[in-house]
Amino acid sequence: MDLKLFEDIYLRYADELLRYALSFRCDLRQSEEIVQDVFLCLWKRQDELTIEGDIRPYLYKAIKYKVFDFFRNESRKQLLIEELRLQACDFQCFTDQEVSFNELQKLIGHAVEKLPCRCREIYVMSRDQGLKNRDIATKLAISEKTVEQHLTKALKYIRQKLNVPS
Repeated sequence: MDLKLFEDIYLRYADELLRYALSFRCDLRQSEEIVQDVFLCLWKRQDELTIEGDIRPYLYKAIKYKVFDFFRNESRKQLLIEELRLQACDFQCFTDQEVSFNELQKLIGHAVEKLPCRCREIYVMSRDQGLKNRDIATKLAISEKTVEQHLTKALKYIRQKLNVPS
């Protein structure tokens, strides 16, 4: 196919193919790109193609396949966008939770600092060091009941400072 024949085919069918592409509910820009892609492929593959007779059915079929490819690619893009949006939302939720957790930890830390000395010591041993009441009692040479009383007092004070109902 020489350049003159290609130009003739383009001038003869471009507008008709554009209307055909628009009939698939593509917008004007998308339809123009599809038509351009079909003619570009026609030009690039001119040595491989053997079209006998009227080229019109070939061009219409090429437009139809390009439109389908376009919609398939758009669907993939939309799925990826949705997936990225969900991941961003998950990340945002995680970040918000982490910030809230860190703020809560600070508030608890400030409340613990204001506890009386022995009460704070027992709370830290229980909550931060993970010791059992029996172990704390043994370590401090006090009764388990005293440990429980100090923990109850500490937790009540912390809840009060955080405005958490008991």
